Amino acid sequence: MAKFGLGKGLGALIPERQQFFEQSGQEASESPVRVVSIDSLSPNPDQPRKTFSQESLNELAESIRRHGLLQPLLVQEQAPGKYIIIAGERRYRAARLAGLLELPVILRSSEDESHLELSLVENIQREDLDPIEEAQAYVKLMEITGATQERVAEMVGKSRVAIANAVRLLKLPEDIQSAVKEGSITPGHARNLLSIEDENERQKLFDRIRHENLSVRQTEQEAQKLQAALQNQKGKARKSRSGSSDDYEAALDPLLRELKEKLIERLGTKVEITGSVDAGSIKIQYFSQDDLQRIYDILDIQ
Repeated sequence: MAKFGLGKGLGALIPERQQFFEQSGQEASESPVRVVSIDSLSPNPDQPRKTFSQESLNELAESIRRHGLLQPLLVQEQAPGKYIIIAGERRYRAARLAGLLELPVILRSSEDESHLELSLVENIQREDLDPIEEAQAYVKLMEITGATQERVAEMVGKSRVAIANAVRLLKLPEDIQSAVKEGSITPGHARNLLSIEDENERQKLFDRIRHENLSVRQTEQEAQKLQAALQNQKGKARKSRSGSSDDYEAALDPLLRELKEKLIERLGTKVEITGSVDAGSIKIQYFSQDDLQRIYDILDIQ
């Protein structure tokens, strides 16, 4: 029986077809793993990951030369003897660099789900996507399935808040998205930039992050100051139209007045408190959907 020549790693897993079946107690037709020609495989055009580091591919190729391909690719049959890769394109690319002629695969049926949906879910869970690619994959998944953020969270094993925070990154201008993709700023920096409504002020803070190496916490503090200043400007404009609020401030309990100022500083928006320390109400204003999402995230509502 000829060996597959796939390296020690895979050889230990399936050294020969018959030996593998004997060890697993399966007949050949029942095995989930098969070996196919590398030329019979095609990348998925809808794969969420669009860029692959050449240095990383070279490192993986060297590892494959030394140890073999340890994990089968997940594929779907397009035509007899032709397969599209659902998960594992990075391994496929590295295997080509390593000179492998055959690869182990697991054939996945698409009777219940489209291969695009499978590809998105598998790659989100298993591939090293950058934050923007990940966000785009979530949006695509919602588009093709009609799923809500809650449902997508269940599909990929993450929290709804994590999905919402990821998708929000796509509302940023292209230059900031590019910085996130390249890793020159983090998603944490980017989410704080999203809280700033004024595009010019947002761009200024973005430039400061890169030139002054601001931390995420420093960025959050600066964003809160900027947003509070912008809201105060709006408040003054409304005040000039509607009259003085001195009577309201004078009637407010000192403890509540202090609490109000802390809430304004923390949330970066207008806050009104009515009533007493024993009972009353708090009114938190927002001025856009992004502003509402920002406040929601600060409050960390689960």
